Order: sequence, then C-alpha cells, then structure tokens
Amino acid sequence: MKLLDMTLKYGNATHDYPFSPYAVPEGFRGKPEYEYDLCIGCTACAVACPSNAMNVELNEAKDKLVWEFDCGRCIYCGRCDEVCPTGAIRLGQNFETAVRFNKEDLIETGELELEHCLKCNKAFTTKKLIAYCVQNFLKVGWTQEVIDEKTKYIQTCPECKKHDAAGLITDYKGARR
Repeated sequence: MKLLDMTLKYGNATHDYPFSPYAVPEGFRGKPEYEYDLCIGCTACAVACPSNAMNVELNEAKDKLVWEFDCGRCIYCGRCDEVCPTGAIRLGQNFETAVRFNKEDLIETGELELEHCLKCNKAFTTKKLIAYCVQNFLKVGWTQEVIDEKTKYIQTCPECKKHDAAGLITDYKGARR
C-alpha cells in the first residue's frame, strides 16, 4: 500500500509501454531501414558491418547483385548508415524486431542489375553504381569528351584494365614486358 501511495503522490517513474507508444530520444539507433531506390550496390555497408549482418554477393545465375540484411545479426552500431554514400541505409526509430517463429522474417533482400565490361562482356559491377559515378562526373564540370573517356574507363572490368596496363609497362631499357 505504501508503494501505491507513493505512486499516487509522485507519479509514475516508468513509461506505459507497451500500452502506449514509446517515444525514442533523438540520436536513437534503431533498426536500419533500407531504401532500395537509393542503393547503388557499392557494398560499402557490407564491408563496414562488424557483425556481418549485411551481405552483398552475386546470385546463382550471376546476373544480379543481391543485397541482404539480417536483422538478427545486427548490433545497431550505425556503421552502415555512416558509410552509405547515397543514404540508402538509415537508422530508424523501430526497436521492436522480435519475430514469433520464423527467423527468415528478420531478413530483407534487394537485387540490382549488373553492368557488363565493354571489352570482355563479363558482369562486374551494378548499373546504378556506373550511373552514380557518371552523375558525379557531370557535377565536376568536365567537358563531355573527358566525361565520355572516364565513363568508358569505369565501364571496363578490373581484369581488362590490368591487361591493358600490362601492355604499357616497360622496363628501364624501353623494352615491353
């Protein structure tokens, strides 16, 4: 009875959650929210994720890049939010991530189309990443000729770039290696 009297006199010290919504404070690190339209497939989120909650890899047919987020592994550190260049991943306000029976309900996926190399036609990056780079080229103020040259360069896979560069390497006597 004494506890009830104190509660009536001083008020509640706790929140009414789950009977009323809980307002999270500013800067709260909730569940990462993925906005597919902004994702360019740069894989920065997967590289930065310390708990391997984010995974980016080619599908079985090797024709699409599959982005996968496993909320069950997430430690809500916010690294994915920090490194995403387009804001496709943002920490949200949601903290209720429990599922009843199926752990697969904690997994989100997205697919991105791949860009093929201009020289060998092998898929190596996403079309959205190439478009993002070209868009940034336009912001720099280069001439269209320079932009076209740089666009061809980024549309070439690393193996073809390496092969092209190997033909240009010469030793100190001027002979090609």
